[in-house]
Amino acid sequence: MKIGILTFHRGINAGGFLQAKGLSSFLISRGHQVELIDYTNAAQKKLDHEAIYRTRHPLRLLNNIRKKRSYFKAIATLPIGVKIESAENLSALDYDCVVFGSDEIWNICNPFSAGDLNFFGAGMGAGLKISYAPSFGSTSLDDPKLASLSPLLAEFEAISVRDENSLAIVESLTGRRPDLVVDPVLLSKPDKPIKNPKTAGAIGTYLMGPSEHDVQRVCRFAARVGKDLCSIGYHYSWATRNIAFCDPADVPGLLAGCDLVVTNTFHGVVFSLKNRLPFIIVSHPSKDQKIDTFRRRLGLSTVTSEIEEIQEHHVNQLGPEDHLLAGWIEESKGFLEKHLSA
Repeated sequence: MKIGILTFHRGINAGGFLQAKGLSSFLISRGHQVELIDYTNAAQKKLDHEAIYRTRHPLRLLNNIRKKRSYFKAIATLPIGVKIESAENLSALDYDCVVFGSDEIWNICNPFSAGDLNFFGAGMGAGLKISYAPSFGSTSLDDPKLASLSPLLAEFEAISVRDENSLAIVESLTGRRPDLVVDPVLLSKPDKPIKNPKTAGAIGTYLMGPSEHDVQRVCRFAARVGKDLCSIGYHYSWATRNIAFCDPADVPGLLAGCDLVVTNTFHGVVFSLKNRLPFIIVSHPSKDQKIDTFRRRLGLSTVTSEIEEIQEHHVNQLGPEDHLLAGWIEESKGFLEKHLSA
């Protein structure tokens, strides 16, 4: 089957890159001809540019440019189709099926999607459409803008989402209960730990925009257990060690080379679960809803804002024999195999 995947694959974000790689690789392994539809709207391009060049600090700017180059090199390895210069060109695409997802392509409050209805199939014309693990992110169930999506979602042959908030929204709009599936990063085998002198014996942090309160708590915890902090993917002055720019495909392996992971991001949790790492989740207002489904399904602990000190009992770790996660992964693979049978 010739399959096109519509997702966020060009952002300077390890999770975005790896979910695109994970889904395309899984489908290729099942014998399909797969391409990532190379469509990026104006809002995405603008925000990605600003994220790199908005700093006036020379060293940070240099690091950002080096990070951008490493991402562009990695993105070039993905199975990308022809460049889509405008949304009008989407209607001319010739695929047996288009898979929408994963990531927050359905988050109508996210400036990256900017309410772009192409991520819901508008302009795609007839043809088989399914979704795999997209998310509405922090979109509220009572958001009035959701009403316009009902006829677009009705055209999908099958719908799956990655979190319970998105499940409730789809069920409300369509009357159909979608499948709840894992992020495609979890569809592949565990990553081999990458040996690096900066990660050896350290606590690896994968934190996006941590508050000063969070930083202080993480630093106190590290001091108490006698370990250095190594920030991976982001440069922070409070971290003893930094690996700010690297191939995005190496981020999970670098984290796996640490003794423990501290994260406040959805994909930080995903990387930790995939590689069965010990990890601590630090609550973040804009990210908690993304992680809630994992927390409830797998019984994970979270360090909420009112907790003054991070303790050893906040560490989560699922062993390789964990049946809940393993079963969920197999169900997710089954969803794709069922609806994309060649």
